[in-house]
Amino acid sequence: MLDAALAALMEHGYDATNMNDIAARAGVGKAAIYRRWSSKAALITDALVYWQPDLLSDDAPDTGSLVGDFDYVVGLAKRNDNDLITNDLLLRVALEAAHDAELASALSDLLLYKGKRLVSAILAQAADRGEISATRDWSLVTDVIVAMSLLRAIGGQTVDADFVRQVIDTLILPAVQTPGTGKTSTKTAKPSSPHRRVQA
Repeated sequence: MLDAALAALMEHGYDATNMNDIAARAGVGKAAIYRRWSSKAALITDALVYWQPDLLSDDAPDTGSLVGDFDYVVGLAKRNDNDLITNDLLLRVALEAAHDAELASALSDLLLYKGKRLVSAILAQAADRGEISATRDWSLVTDVIVAMSLLRAIGGQTVDADFVRQVIDTLILPAVQTPGTGKTSTKTAKPSSPHRRVQA
């Protein structure tokens, strides 16, 4: 049923996907679907998480430098470029969620808020290392990747790893790095684990 839901989503988009089509693809009755999922939003959310379990993870990279942490983010985007659940698919669903309160509630923490928490954690680590100012409010910067990605998706353009790299190098790093900080940190040795837990 999760496979059928994802296939319908990829072919038709969220709004045009319906439970009758999913049931027919899965070879089950619609009642069998509703016994497990109360709504289309719940089913689609589970289908996305099933195929991309990283959506449930709040782990942020902690490589020892701001540039290294963002390099890791670009690496994640590159892997998503080749996955069944691409960034483009997730963004299209996120855009449709703007017109569906139930879907928005189900996905906001997995998609939109997740990206903000990730960038916030990366910038907080950089501030702790002394790479960027700890006295500045960087909250607007945390919205840049998500906002730019959604804007690109609205225009029908692909949000791939190259685009994520461009946003980081052109907008985020110049905004947070002060002149003379350089691109790497020498204050903190590279930790043994590339992740730390993001605080919600």
